Amino acid sequence: MVLCGLAVLGGCASSPTRSDHAGGAPALVGVEGGTATVDLAAMPVTLNPHTTAGDNAATLALSVAVWPQVFEVAPKVAPKLNTDLVQSAEVVSVDPQTVVYQIDPRAVWSDGVPISADDFVYAWAMQRGGAVDTDGSPASVATTAGYHDIASVTGSNGGKTVTVVFSTPDADWPSLFADLLPAHVAQRVGWNHGFDRFDPSVFVSGGPWMLSSWTPGGTAVLSRNPKWWGSAPHLDTVVAQGVPSADAVAQDLTAGRAELGGPADYGPDFLAAVSSSPQLTSQPALGTTILQLEFNVHREALSTASVRQGIGRSIDRHGIVTAVAQPLDPMVGLDNNHLFANVQSTYADNAAGFHTVDPATATQLFVQGGLVADTQGTWTLHGAPVTLRLTWAADDPWSADTGPIVAAELVSAGFDVQSEPVPEAELMGTVLPTGDFDLALAPVPAGAYPSAMAASFSTLDGTPGTGTSTDWSGFDDPKVDALFTSAARELAGQSAAALYQQIDQELWQELPTLPLFAEPVVLVSSVSMLGPQPDPGGPGILWDAPSWFFLVAARATGSPHAQR
Repeated sequence: MVLCGLAVLGGCASSPTRSDHAGGAPALVGVEGGTATVDLAAMPVTLNPHTTAGDNAATLALSVAVWPQVFEVAPKVAPKLNTDLVQSAEVVSVDPQTVVYQIDPRAVWSDGVPISADDFVYAWAMQRGGAVDTDGSPASVATTAGYHDIASVTGSNGGKTVTVVFSTPDADWPSLFADLLPAHVAQRVGWNHGFDRFDPSVFVSGGPWMLSSWTPGGTAVLSRNPKWWGSAPHLDTVVAQGVPSADAVAQDLTAGRAELGGPADYGPDFLAAVSSSPQLTSQPALGTTILQLEFNVHREALSTASVRQGIGRSIDRHGIVTAVAQPLDPMVGLDNNHLFANVQSTYADNAAGFHTVDPATATQLFVQGGLVADTQGTWTLHGAPVTLRLTWAADDPWSADTGPIVAAELVSAGFDVQSEPVPEAELMGTVLPTGDFDLALAPVPAGAYPSAMAASFSTLDGTPGTGTSTDWSGFDDPKVDALFTSAARELAGQSAAALYQQIDQELWQELPTLPLFAEPVVLVSSVSMLGPQPDPGGPGILWDAPSWFFLVAARATGSPHAQR
């Protein structure tokens, strides 16, 4: 059946088409049905994204297709109310802060049980801190942020109205109640491990897709949810498979084994491979993960802001962007904010004094920080040369290309440097959490909810190594902590925005990290598909899967890949 009324193309008077008459080729029209295969960087081992084991990009990428979202984050890195699930979500009082959600009366789980206040109550009860699972064990929770600020969650109107009263104001309240789990199922199977293996009676869906099959860590198949009350997906099924290597993704796409892919760690070889295929189209986009140089502030040589600032003025950040990022995406620019990527509307350039290399000022700052240059121009501390251990992810192209440049510039600035590239899994899993480095190149994800950035520059919401903090530098400053607390509680948007810029200005003075650039992203799809859009700051590639559809020549019938 030919598609009608697609939002991406507009109108319903005629079939959506893509004119392609070069060489006499017929126009292409959209068709209902078919199966699209998607290469994801990794596949999850659990589908409860709220546990410590599920707090990762792989779990979020698949969860967004199954669990309902009150607010969605895409494509402009800002929360947008999901009006398929809730008709409204409004702050009706500020003292105390009270938010009222009106759930769509049609909203049901795929087993027919209504989506109700019970699901909101369960989400709060399990994530506010101190919860116990069905087997008596402590509930594993990735973060209690926001939920521990709630005093009560109550239902009315047959469970379709949810009233949330906060004990402490929470400016980022739209971040709450994402990936809602079915309370009537979770209370039976358990929070910690109830969603670790596939069972059709467990994975009841509250969105347009339902999980037809899934092997933890392996392939997942999504099919249309027959109980979905909104606009149905155009495809019949989506097959998601884990393909961690960018080269392997390119091979899948060019060979037609997959219709969609967007590896995070891609390089020139990947772009060359997919660009050479007339069957593929690429959509580059500016990203929201900021590559930053982390300073271990507990190392004596790096414990003073003066030395860190001197290093910041010794690194040619413009040169790094030009050499590493712009050959792949000319739109990438220097990121001059610790909290926001330059694609975000909340971004502001606060990097006064750090835009260019300034050796004279750097020298003054090193001396001010207690370093002394020996006769060969090498910086020393207590009479011994300062050796800086610099680590980065060897299998991440952004870091792998940037690391040697930073090392060379540190040597030019007068430091002995010990370069220690390691696998990305080791960097993120061991090196950064344990502080086993002096300097490290690390990805810092920005997003729609800036209060979450406190975990990268403060110990307010946990400590390094616990899974609740990414404050790898070990930096913690009472003034910055107080500003983060004030911003998180400021319900006036403009006032909160001003506080976050003040935080960033403080971070440029203290310099626990040196922002370099926001890593670009790319989405590659078959020319036989329309609909997929890059998602630089949301849950991943499947965020808009309901809008995808296949194109066929106007004279053809049936839908492609229907037998896959």
